[in-house]
Amino acid sequence: MTKSEIIQQLQLEPHPEGGFYAETYRSHKTVLLPEDKLERNVSTAIYYMLGKGDFSTFHRLKFTEIWHYYDGSPVKLVEITPEGELIETIVGKDFSKGQVPQYIIKGGNWFAGAALIDDEEGYTLIGCTVAPGFEFQDFEIADTNVLKKEYPKYSELIDRFKK
Repeated sequence: MTKSEIIQQLQLEPHPEGGFYAETYRSHKTVLLPEDKLERNVSTAIYYMLGKGDFSTFHRLKFTEIWHYYDGSPVKLVEITPEGELIETIVGKDFSKGQVPQYIIKGGNWFAGAALIDDEEGYTLIGCTVAPGFEFQDFEIADTNVLKKEYPKYSELIDRFKK
């Protein structure tokens, strides 16, 4: 199937961070987070797709997110921890090249990603699971100027994922 056919089949919509998504699961149970006085679904899951030239701009979530590789080309994730450590990971299926089929991004870390695609109709199809469940109010797209001031040694990298 082509990228366009998959977008239609899975009813994917544009995501504010870039790429396309559709929520596939939201637990019916909730949890109360006493430190924040927030009630959240226990877990949520989405399909997430990037095509050639698409990227996920730097953003962070309040809670941990797990990326699961499904199909297509691998995706490169770049992550900056609050301590300033840069972590680069390729999520895909070629274990001989060090790719991993699943990757965990700790809540509070800034991260971005780009599909490693050669052809125009290529794509990366990923699943993302968040626990406690995702809410847009727990999601922050980076102000890249502020991010570059906080992590100046990564300025060029940050610019590559700028919207």
